Amino acid sequence: MKANYHTHTKFCGHASGKAWDYVKEAIKQKFEVIGISDHAPNYRVQDTNVRMKEDKFLEYIADIDQANTLAEGKIKVFKGLEVEFFFDHEQYYLDLHNHVDYMIHGQHYISMTNEMNNLISGFALGTKEEIFKYSEYLVQAMESKNFAFLAHPDLYMCGYRDFDQYAEEVAHIICKKAVETDTILEFNANGFRRGVQKTPQGFLQPYPRLEFWEIVKSYGIKTIISSDCHSPKLLYDTGIKEAEEVYNKLGLNEVTFLNIK
Repeated sequence: MKANYHTHTKFCGHASGKAWDYVKEAIKQKFEVIGISDHAPNYRVQDTNVRMKEDKFLEYIADIDQANTLAEGKIKVFKGLEVEFFFDHEQYYLDLHNHVDYMIHGQHYISMTNEMNNLISGFALGTKEEIFKYSEYLVQAMESKNFAFLAHPDLYMCGYRDFDQYAEEVAHIICKKAVETDTILEFNANGFRRGVQKTPQGFLQPYPRLEFWEIVKSYGIKTIISSDCHSPKLLYDTGIKEAEEVYNKLGLNEVTFLNIK
């Protein structure tokens, strides 16, 4: 790997290390680019144990700026955020964009009514109606043009598990919109660190699901591989190396470096 844009620090509440810890590891691994992309604060989502608190946001930005100064001439460092798509959040996205170089999309919640008071975890979708709603959120995210790429687009398979006709249809909905909007889809290595779960297709990791990625390949969609690390030692660990091997064998249309202005 030469770059990783999906990197979490202690500011998200479920990771360790500060920006400079990851930058040092990236330099050690001879990366050319490192992007820090913690879960963006959102006062309307009450899960502050797994996302940045609002009062820590400017400290987070300053931490990356400091790491960038320390790394001058050794590696490119970008400020990012991982952000959900929610309806009626247009100003929220504009405000975030003013502070960072890029945002990646990670849909950790959906609502069957598009509201904020009845959110369902993206890891626990269990019905065909829920996974189709998940695809609607991803379609809206792609159409918004707010995001550099879509993180773990096959996350819906964590709870649904059966890659049946409905799961396949959801994959096609996502892929068709990715082609239409020229969106990059992320092959996420963190799924390899989660072990396997029982599915009708056998014991498989929750994501990436290879059935999904074979469909992605058939469309020729741009893809990127990310570590999604939550500790500096995981930036280029056995999980990402295993993911990298599978990713390369699939022969996907790879984007190595994002075009960040």
